[in-house]
Amino acid sequence: MNEEYVSRQISKYATNKKLIEFNDKMKLPPLKFYAHVQACGEKDEKGKNITSLIGIKLLDYAGGTGDKTVSVEANIAPDELMYVFERLKHGIDIFDFTQDKIFGEPDEKGMCSVSKLTIKRAPKDASGKPRNFPWFVQIENGKGEKAVRSDTGGIYMKANSFKSEAKVFININDIDMFKILSRISSYISVWELTYAPKQLRYAKEMIENARRAQDDSNR
Repeated sequence: MNEEYVSRQISKYATNKKLIEFNDKMKLPPLKFYAHVQACGEKDEKGKNITSLIGIKLLDYAGGTGDKTVSVEANIAPDELMYVFERLKHGIDIFDFTQDKIFGEPDEKGMCSVSKLTIKRAPKDASGKPRNFPWFVQIENGKGEKAVRSDTGGIYMKANSFKSEAKVFININDIDMFKILSRISSYISVWELTYAPKQLRYAKEMIENARRAQDDSNR
């Protein structure tokens, strides 16, 4: 099968005007961090950070298809998405998760790519009327100026530097949100059981071989 036809899509939800999809961007950690199971920012042999992610894409067809479709994307860590799922399963009435990320190298104007992700559950509207679609997911893409914290070296976006380029939201009911997250939860479990055991066994063999070599050298 030609690779271009292989979809990374894990789950999706669509209306007649909008679509949200969740895509596989999961990765194993470097071998020396095998017990982490999923990569969470460790550096590989080339010094590059590796992070296991679930990609989220939102499409708005209200203005038309093709070039008229508004498309935005963001990434979220699998365990953060499972935190949202746990809140749903426990029947949390009001929920609010927001996450801003600035990444990449600055462009000619010194601006970097920014994604803003919001996942909320609001059971009532502003007038107090119950919502049929209480879940709200929004992604906003744009540019911002990157800065580095002097104390920790952490990256953040300078205040008031964000310039929005596109924004899409979608409303989802409880049962469809459960279906979306349940399928993602199942995929994460299957992925870990498929890929992590081989790396774990290999790492354990390396540890044991190193221990035996050390024992031999001490004799």
